[in-house]
Amino acid sequence: MTPTGPSHYQAALRAACTAAALDSRDAAVLHIRANAVYYLPHENVAARIRYAPTGRGAILERATAAVEVTRWLRQENFPATEPLDIDQPIVLPEHVATFWQYVTATSDDWRDTATLGRVIRALHQLPPCPATIPAAKPLGSLRADLESSTAVPAEAREWLLTRAGELEGRYQHSSSELGTGLVHGDAHTGNLLPAPHGVLLGDWDSVSYGPRELDLIPTSLGYRFGRPQSEWQAFCAAYGIDPSKLPSLDLLQQLRELRALAAYVRNADIPSFRKELVKRITGLRNRDQATRWQAL
Repeated sequence: MTPTGPSHYQAALRAACTAAALDSRDAAVLHIRANAVYYLPHENVAARIRYAPTGRGAILERATAAVEVTRWLRQENFPATEPLDIDQPIVLPEHVATFWQYVTATSDDWRDTATLGRVIRALHQLPPCPATIPAAKPLGSLRADLESSTAVPAEAREWLLTRAGELEGRYQHSSSELGTGLVHGDAHTGNLLPAPHGVLLGDWDSVSYGPRELDLIPTSLGYRFGRPQSEWQAFCAAYGIDPSKLPSLDLLQQLRELRALAAYVRNADIPSFRKELVKRITGLRNRDQATRWQAL
């Protein structure tokens, strides 16, 4: 963990903690991706800060759904991380914040895709959720992030937006073999936390209503990060599906690859993020599937 993050996240954290009557002293960054996630040691709480200079309405809608859905999931005895029992999300001028009970993980590098497959299967088998759930957006906030950033050259931005439009058009006319329902939206082993009393599924900011295949896609793209094919096979076996009988997977994978750029666009002022962003855009344009991506 590092003690600080970009200054706008630090300021937002202090403001959000003040609004929530929480102690932000000695806060430490856990990671910065789609959100800046901080640990508050005096509260034993995790704070999730989303930078939203544009499109804040959509971000707020999803943050609200994350809190409401996980409260329901806890009532259903589903192993979800637990939102703090306060009035949230906290809305700031350019950020949206949520607060969660901190989970002390029993391992720092735990990649059990079979367990993930079983957990996602259980999620998809739950009864309908009574909370208001936004429709799935396979590209997330990519469009808004590109439009508000100067990190991507104009020509590359135009290519990305054109590509996004093509894939979105195909998505609108696609069908789901697994049906539609509540989906986590970012189901990978990094969000599966091995806790002392069993695993918990965290990071619900992409929770939505859509084709259940969406929750298979992050694991299916593990090869992008050098992960062995056996991990994907273990996930499929645990979930109970034959991926060759799911024709929408290829399209959803291409959408996910574009969506995965969004956090790097938002945080391109960090040199390592900008370098990874350039590598990924270049690879996508060249249809390069051999160069390994790095999750920052």
